[in-house]
Order: sequence, then C-alpha cells, then structure tokens
Amino acid sequence: TSFCFLESDEKDTGIMSNYHKPTPVQIGICEKYQSKIIPYSENEMVAVALESIGKQPIYGTRIQKKNDNNVTWFFHCGEYSDDEGFYKPIHVIHLRDFIPEVENYLCLDYGFKIIVDANGYEDVWRDV
Repeated sequence: TSFCFLESDEKDTGIMSNYHKPTPVQIGICEKYQSKIIPYSENEMVAVALESIGKQPIYGTRIQKKNDNNVTWFFHCGEYSDDEGFYKPIHVIHLRDFIPEVENYLCLDYGFKIIVDANGYEDVWRDV
C-alpha cells in the first residue's frame, strides 16, 4: 500500500515546470513515513544556520509558506540558538553544497521534522 500523493502548492496555474521532480529515494522516504510528496520549486528558499554547518546531528523542520515568505525548511546542525540571524536564507538548490544529507527529505509534507547524522541515524516524524 502506498501512502504517497503528489501535490503541488502552485495554486494559480497548476504548472509544475520549475518544480524539482522527486527522486526515487525521496519518494521512498515519503512512502516510509506516510507523507504526501510535496515537490519544491527551484526558487524556494530554505533557512540554514550556516555557522552550525559541520556539527552533528542535523535538524530540519518543514513549514507551510506564509504570505511573501517562501522559506519552507529550517535546518541547523548541533545545538540550536535563538540568536537573531541564526538562520540565513539560501535557495534550496544550493542546500546540497552545505548539508547534502538532507536532500532526500526535501519532499516530505509540511509539518515534518527530521534529525539525521553522518553515521546514518534517522528520526522522522510529523507534528500534528
């Protein structure tokens, strides 16, 4: 039984021409965690705590876009900080240059959180 549903949040046209086509691994992760597949646009931004890159583990949270904000994921490595400026926006296509370990999780539905590390640890859940 598959629990995957391919959805676009493109409301006006339904055209997904600038959307990343989910990879088989991304689809498999969505199936494993009973998540809709939410493709991401190449223009979407993610927020990354760049100063934390290289620390372990890696934490991620996917959020629904709000108004003019097109950030859909927040990522930090190691300890969280509530300092202003902790997160920096980058285009999602550049994420693989900083933390490639999270690329396979990018199509998870809004509300999902992940914790992964370089040793293969994986914890994925959805806040309801």
